[in-house]
Amino acid sequence: MFPLGNGVCLYSKGKLCTSIIDQSGNKRVSRRDIKQNKKFFDLPFIRGLTYFFFGIYLYVLAYLSQVELDDRKEEEKNKSFKSAQKLNLTSGFIVLIAGLIFAFLFGFLALGILPNHIFNSLFPTYLNYYFRSFMIALIRTLLIYAIFVILRFLPFMSGLYSFNGAGCEFLKEKEGKEMLYSRTEPLNFLNFLLNVFLISTFMVSLIAVNIVFWANFLINLCLFLLCIIIVYELLLLTSKSNIHFLKDIALVTNFLVCIKPNITHTEVMQVAKIELSYDSTFEKVDKEHIPMSALYAEMQTKLNQSERFESSDIDWIVATVLGKNRAEVKLVRQVSAKEYRDIMRACERRAKGEPLSSIFGFVDFYGLKIDVNKKVLSPRMETELLVDEVIKKAREIEAKNILDLCCGSGAIGIAIAKYTDCKVTASDISRPALLVAENNAKKNDVKIDFILSDLFNNLKKARKYDIIVSNPPYIKSADIEKLDVEVKKYDPRIALDGGEDGLDFYKRILESAHKKLAKKGWLYFEVGMGQAGKIQDMMLENGFSDVQVLKDYNKIERIVYGRITK
Repeated sequence: MFPLGNGVCLYSKGKLCTSIIDQSGNKRVSRRDIKQNKKFFDLPFIRGLTYFFFGIYLYVLAYLSQVELDDRKEEEKNKSFKSAQKLNLTSGFIVLIAGLIFAFLFGFLALGILPNHIFNSLFPTYLNYYFRSFMIALIRTLLIYAIFVILRFLPFMSGLYSFNGAGCEFLKEKEGKEMLYSRTEPLNFLNFLLNVFLISTFMVSLIAVNIVFWANFLINLCLFLLCIIIVYELLLLTSKSNIHFLKDIALVTNFLVCIKPNITHTEVMQVAKIELSYDSTFEKVDKEHIPMSALYAEMQTKLNQSERFESSDIDWIVATVLGKNRAEVKLVRQVSAKEYRDIMRACERRAKGEPLSSIFGFVDFYGLKIDVNKKVLSPRMETELLVDEVIKKAREIEAKNILDLCCGSGAIGIAIAKYTDCKVTASDISRPALLVAENNAKKNDVKIDFILSDLFNNLKKARKYDIIVSNPPYIKSADIEKLDVEVKKYDPRIALDGGEDGLDFYKRILESAHKKLAKKGWLYFEVGMGQAGKIQDMMLENGFSDVQVLKDYNKIERIVYGRITK
């Protein structure tokens, strides 16, 4: 991970991804393929040198990508534009060259001449050679540290260090809310470089070889390379260790190059992370469109802030607005400005607790489009398991007639009618709910006999059913106000309230079910959390055998079913 002035760059598995935020506040992203380094370069001690030199190479590429993504007019990028035009170079290179020259001159003055001048003015020249070398090494090292302390608090460096903080958040999960943020990941590239130059400066100055120029150069170069290896291995050990003491030591330097990021820094990092996860070829996004990775990052932030984040919600919203299925959405790499606005509006409504079914007016249930409104309960994913079991049993026993009690939107009965040859009857006490169910049946091209009825009251007395299935109201009356806002505010109370103990409807259904079931017919219930055991006992007490309990995707006992013994 490499922080930039207005973004970040990530490298993984041969892909280098740069993500920035431009002057207009838009997130821009690019990606290029880089030949993967061989496993030889990942060997202990060798890997430190790889990290340093390959990292610098990638950092240069990241800087160039940042310049390419900058959408400002060339003359606005910096004051060196006219000079760049005369030299036929981009203004970014002018700044880079000027910066390197300034850094060299400043380093020569601050780290070469100044420490010697300070020491010579404070101590006589006849002091012990090694003591003198140690003091010069110490002064030079402290000067470098002091320079970085000053840079740490300069406003124009805050962006770079904040993006580095976002990178640390990406590289390693937080260890605790009370822990200093910069302690999260010692082995980040800026901290690595800082430690390399601090330690190599100290070591080269301490040894202070003075033979001939070429020998001095080779020995100092070897010392520098050795410092790279040692620093990498130490930071790697610190990063992987759970010993807080080691991370406290790393904090001495990591603090200088790492600032806690805000939401924007984290989102820009997330854009790069998402872009790297795509296996398809990178598609350049023009200024009129928004990268899908940027859209996903913003949606994740919005939903995480409301603590209502579900990964499936994002795909569902995007797919619905774009009019595609979820598989097709995975191939989309950019959206228009209008599509972006529509998607984010839906995301904001979801973040406030409004269910997706209410936002779009329908839900995808068992591969079918089921319209919903405030008059009916929105069918949940776990109810698909109930439908699965009923369809399997219907095929097994060659069922002819199936009854869906408390049908609501009609989702259960419609799915059964769609995927079996059974004649399906559906009843509900709510006339508005039946109107929704009838409309859904027409849209999904199935024929169902809908009856306005309080459970079995208005059903034909002579008709028997091979299977009765029901997802009745099962929430305790006193618990309704404790429900999540997306349930208590958007689902009708009549579809939720199961009485004082939540079992009222199960008791009433079991009292009469034997009269409406065919010989050895089956009864299927969806039940609330913690209710399965009680309903299982109730079924056994009312003449049912082979009573089974099934768990849903979250390992919650959700389905209870059994066969009438007659």
